Amino acid sequence: ILLSLICYNSYGNKIELQQYRNVNTAFQNAYTYDSRMDRYDVKFYHIDLEVTDTSTWIKGFTSIVVQITVTSVNDIVFDFSADMHVDSVLINGEKTTFIHSNNLMVINTPQRVNHDDIITCTVFYYGLGKKNEYFSGIFNASSSWNKRATWTLSEPFSAMNWFPCKQALADKADSAYIFITTDKELKAGANGILVNKTLLPGDKIRHEWKTKYPVAYYLLSFSVGDYYDYSFYASLPGTNDSVLVQNYIYDTLAFLYQNKNDIDTTADLLYLYSDLFGIYPFYKEKYGHCIVPGGGGMEHQTMTTLSSFNYLLVAHELAHQWFGDYVTCGTWQDIWINEGFASYAEYIACQYLQSQDEADSWMFGAHEFIKSQNGGSIYIPENMASNQDRIFDYRLSYKKGAAMLHMIRHEVNNDSLFFSVIHNFLDQYKNNVATAEDFRHILEEKTKISFSAFFDQWYYGEGFPSLTVNWKHQNDTLYISSFLTASSPVTPLFNILTEYKISLNAYDTIITHRQIANYDEWQVYLPGNVKNIRVDPNKWLLLNIDSINNLSSLNREEKFYLAPNPAKNKVRVFYDDPAFEGPVYLVNAMGKIVQTKEADEFPLELNITGINSGNYFVVLKDGNHFYVSRFVKH
Repeated sequence: ILLSLICYNSYGNKIELQQYRNVNTAFQNAYTYDSRMDRYDVKFYHIDLEVTDTSTWIKGFTSIVVQITVTSVNDIVFDFSADMHVDSVLINGEKTTFIHSNNLMVINTPQRVNHDDIITCTVFYYGLGKKNEYFSGIFNASSSWNKRATWTLSEPFSAMNWFPCKQALADKADSAYIFITTDKELKAGANGILVNKTLLPGDKIRHEWKTKYPVAYYLLSFSVGDYYDYSFYASLPGTNDSVLVQNYIYDTLAFLYQNKNDIDTTADLLYLYSDLFGIYPFYKEKYGHCIVPGGGGMEHQTMTTLSSFNYLLVAHELAHQWFGDYVTCGTWQDIWINEGFASYAEYIACQYLQSQDEADSWMFGAHEFIKSQNGGSIYIPENMASNQDRIFDYRLSYKKGAAMLHMIRHEVNNDSLFFSVIHNFLDQYKNNVATAEDFRHILEEKTKISFSAFFDQWYYGEGFPSLTVNWKHQNDTLYISSFLTASSPVTPLFNILTEYKISLNAYDTIITHRQIANYDEWQVYLPGNVKNIRVDPNKWLLLNIDSINNLSSLNREEKFYLAPNPAKNKVRVFYDDPAFEGPVYLVNAMGKIVQTKEADEFPLELNITGINSGNYFVVLKDGNHFYVSRFVKH
């Protein structure tokens, strides 16, 4: 899902972002899952509704087939908005009683039902959907093309606003029917295949869509409008099969002429993703788009809802068919499985179908946006798991999630293996749900690399590292010292695999070094004359580079000295400039920061009573430079 207002330049690069923040805080935290819904498994939804293109008013029924998973029950509970008016309810065709309040339907079964029993619950209802609140479930609006449309968008907790359901990620229905009756001149798009169009009295027509693939509750949808069906077939790699690409667009030739080339790129994206991730999961039905006058897009299974055919938007929502639809996040805390992967697919689309420069520009923009704030984890904390604003935090769930995958690709250092991991992950959890830990286990199993610390830092941790590098080249040896600080105290250290591009007189070379401590010193034999050093030249890392300082010919006095040295209980820092006000770090022999103080006195006194004996560094950071002195603790 992309619910932000996004502006793009002619190359599809994002140039402005406005997130919908704090739109309706009361509703954002209102949903609470009722554990009584754990007593059954949803097998099938049949949604049959009357819909117009002029309002959010709907009327009809939803039948839900469920299988009992406990010993016995005498009622069935569904999520269903109290704004909808329920006329009657049937259990296996027999009328029964019910209670409808607090957005729950409690349906009494005519007789007790037992373990493994399969029953059909049919709810007849009508009502006006919420008035175009974000996350309201059903919308109606007019486009700039003077076309109205009514459409649904249920993620994460709003399916109940237009049909009774069980809002549990892990309980995918095995199949679904979506029948939409509307005026004869309109079209209705939905999941699956349009198997029939039935003419009805009063110049009405029923569009009968059916999908036989497992589907999560929030991925069911419809769109109704004055549409033109622009469809074509796209080839898929490694097979003679092709997939129908069905596009419901505004019924005006001007719209088609303006967007045709952009719509047609869907075929290239389908081929690319099928090649990298595995064949498009729903190729036996279709992939499609319904255009609506909303903001962004939503990856409804087999029929994405879009506001435009912007290249990156189409690339993002199509990728969701693999990441979010085929494999769905196991909890909303793990929305990274959906949004991090789909966002990284934007980078991949740029890299493979446009140019590396376009991909680099995308990643640079992502890094800059992530670093616009210091904290926040990709993983959603438990106390924020029902806050829709936090779930769809564009900086964290989307951009930082994508940056994390890019760094995993760097760590694996083998594209064939990296995409094989993704393919294995999708194959193992297809038509099901998965968490970040599920992905990590497959990643480790396939690569034989431990990613435990990596996930602790980048997925569960907060912030990003900043690096200052000092270097000098003497007697065919390159000496490098690097000092790493973190933007958030939650994660004080990042273990980063860093590339250094060394420019010599005759050639360039790249050296890779893993920073495993806040302060690190290392050297490499390198004949020649080093002219320049660049850190992370290929922009793999979410990293702020404070400065890169050539000390080879720098003739300077010491910035400070320490006394006493050796020391027992206290060590004093004497600056050459008593007015210095920068940070001072105490670092152990392993390079880890053990104490941080601001230079608010002269001399600055460090209490070292509680630390173990041994060698220590004091690191003074002055602007974009750092200075180091050693001492011994007795």
